[in-house]
Amino acid sequence: MTQQDVERVARHNEGRQREYESSELIRLLTDESTPAETKRAVLTYLQPWSNAFQRMISARVTFEHDPELRALALEHQQEEIGHDRILARSRADDRRPVWDPVIEAGASWFVDQFAVLPGVERAVLAHLALEAGSLVFSQAGTRAFPEDEYFELHDEADVEHLEMGYELLRRRSDWRVDDVVTVLDRAWQVIGVVSDRIAECARRDTVAA
Repeated sequence: MTQQDVERVARHNEGRQREYESSELIRLLTDESTPAETKRAVLTYLQPWSNAFQRMISARVTFEHDPELRALALEHQQEEIGHDRILARSRADDRRPVWDPVIEAGASWFVDQFAVLPGVERAVLAHLALEAGSLVFSQAGTRAFPEDEYFELHDEADVEHLEMGYELLRRRSDWRVDDVVTVLDRAWQVIGVVSDRIAECARRDTVAA
């Protein structure tokens, strides 16, 4: 593929990132008027998504057979292992488990896509959607929870993981711009739905309390 193709994907993805920056969840975390207990409740509902992220990256490794892509998937998995436990430590004052059908359905969609998509599109899903979304979220989380171990870790690592995806597209020729854009659009829609649900649950729980 040409550099122009990669740049087209990058411009499109950066546009989706900017849209996500104005989402309900990101605004909740960055708004100084949001009650502290509501921001803490976000972490409660982030936990099942963080747990599911471990399943997502494991599925990517399991179903990847291309040597280069499998090596990248394994590297990504090694760097992400245990992040769900770090989040749990950040929630030391709130150990209650939660289950939500929208969050679980969104996570299951990603796991399923890692099983059925072609290899480069799997990498796009992991690095250009999930990691880009995580970067936006972590930047907001760092503002909401200064010096929190979970957000500090992700704020640094997600930039590197995002760039891995673009580097891969520059090296490979077995992908089509339209297919990649379609995968990204679907992934960002699911991320948006899950994020809106996390914000909704956090507000609902603190209003009820």
